[in-house]
Amino acid sequence: MADEPEESSTLASRVYARLRQDVIAGTLPPGSKLALDKLRARYAVGMTPLREALYRLSATLLVEAHDQRGFRVAALNLAHFEQVLSARERLETLMLEDSIRDGDAAWLDRVVAAHAALDRLPMYTTADATALNLDWRQQHQDFHYATLSGSRHFLQDMFHRLLWDHWSRYRNLLRPPPLQEAVLKLDHARLTEAIVARDGEMAALILRRHIRHGAAAIMTVLKST
Repeated sequence: MADEPEESSTLASRVYARLRQDVIAGTLPPGSKLALDKLRARYAVGMTPLREALYRLSATLLVEAHDQRGFRVAALNLAHFEQVLSARERLETLMLEDSIRDGDAAWLDRVVAAHAALDRLPMYTTADATALNLDWRQQHQDFHYATLSGSRHFLQDMFHRLLWDHWSRYRNLLRPPPLQEAVLKLDHARLTEAIVARDGEMAALILRRHIRHGAAAIMTVLKST
């Protein structure tokens, strides 16, 4: 019996991870009400860990908790995405500048290795020139995380991952027009060169442009809906 609270907490963490992924992927659509009975059946879990997972997810703003009305998946809208864009641009620039100032040789090696791994992968699948290669998507995330990991601050890292989740949800659900692979490859190469040269000003400039390039396609879709 003494282990039950720990087991419940572990189960809630697993449900939280699955809920988070389903919201980001769009399996649970924006604005949809989250019926607890259906979620219990979907995740084969009891009510206590389910509620714990939902309240944890509501703290990320991917899900909204309404008193007496339960939980609902957060909606998508232009104003919210603009806030995500602004926050991501400012936070990543700050983290990058801190990393370039404080990062050691091992960090530089990680950045160079992550870029080399990314550069080897095709951005789109051979079957569909508009569908992102899942291996590329994961390595793209790993590369950007590596560039920001030279000066680790727990709170900065936590908020950055949260912003990345929101950004990914917009991209996954809106499916903006494909970006030019050659342009992104050049951005990644130039960013890596600026980091290796410890040129914080140039690296920040490249990163801001890179983020806004990706945002433009998403905002075009948002403005047309």
